[in-house]
Amino acid sequence: MLKTHDLTYTYAGNGPSFRFPDLSVAPAEACLLLGPSGAGKSTWLHLLAGLLTPVAGSTVLAGTDYARLSGGALDRFRGRNIGLVLQRPYFLQALTVKENLLIARRSAGLAPDKAGALHVLEQLGIAHHADVRPGRLSVGEQQRVTIARALVNRPQLILADEPTSALDNRNAARVSDLLRQRAADLGAALVVVTHDQRLKDQFDAVVELRPSTHQENY
Repeated sequence: MLKTHDLTYTYAGNGPSFRFPDLSVAPAEACLLLGPSGAGKSTWLHLLAGLLTPVAGSTVLAGTDYARLSGGALDRFRGRNIGLVLQRPYFLQALTVKENLLIARRSAGLAPDKAGALHVLEQLGIAHHADVRPGRLSVGEQQRVTIARALVNRPQLILADEPTSALDNRNAARVSDLLRQRAADLGAALVVVTHDQRLKDQFDAVVELRPSTHQENY
């Protein structure tokens, strides 16, 4: 389970300050964080991913407050427990799709699992591209590879950053369904951060942010 409490971040200098609503997302539950530009969505995502350190508050996953971790301990925890789906896919273009998934396991200090990587690709309908380099795939196929890479370590938390913003209605619905289905299969908490209003009716738990530099009164 993911739980946050009094999560606060302040940018240096005259930058904005954000205090976010508390979150509680159970295993296999899907939560949508919705809001326009300037509402602090990216900051919130980076805090949940352990990419930023809060000035106050806690982010607890499976009993560990990973906001208090740093260095190699944080890297290992994040690699093994958090799957991140980025808005724009980033791959090691010299490697195949399957090799990109195996690198994700190696980076987390996990043993190679070729069969497991192929199984994830099969679940997403792209196993036939396992030995293809990502640059040769369509945008939709690359998005599925990004999801596969986020799932390959069987994380307890899946974070998705604007996963449907560049997709048409049909593909947006498919990606949303895939994320929710795969998270449920893994028993992972799913948090999707987006401005895409099309997703609002697809999630039971929706948190909406306002375009303000202060969330204290939200």
